[in-house]
Amino acid sequence: MSDFIEEAITAAAVELDISLKEDNQYACIMTSPHGKMVRDITVKPGYDAPTLGNVIYHYALVAQEVSQYDDVLEWADDTGHKLNDSETLPKFRQMVDDKRDLRLLLSESIYQDMMGALEISQAICNANH
Repeated sequence: MSDFIEEAITAAAVELDISLKEDNQYACIMTSPHGKMVRDITVKPGYDAPTLGNVIYHYALVAQEVSQYDDVLEWADDTGHKLNDSETLPKFRQMVDDKRDLRLLLSESIYQDMMGALEISQAICNANH
């Protein structure tokens, strides 16, 4: 896992309580002195339970994606989602909720530091390829 993710987890004192709900689906409860984030995570068959670092990294990518858009119309247009699809608006709203909950879990300053480090990491990776 990326150092900046581990640093954010440590700085925010995030802990993970994870339990198997059913095949390949885990209940993940992340807590810190700043907040709580509860999500169900589904993994592909044959994969182990997600780690805290994996979960935080996933939601950092979600937060980064949704931050690029002013609203669901722009997001749907850019990503090819259809506005008349009954799943489009709930999916966008979930992404907005994921971003908010991650910010609350980590605290604003730790969240901002982590997101900045994510962008730098991606820029370095893109420059090397």
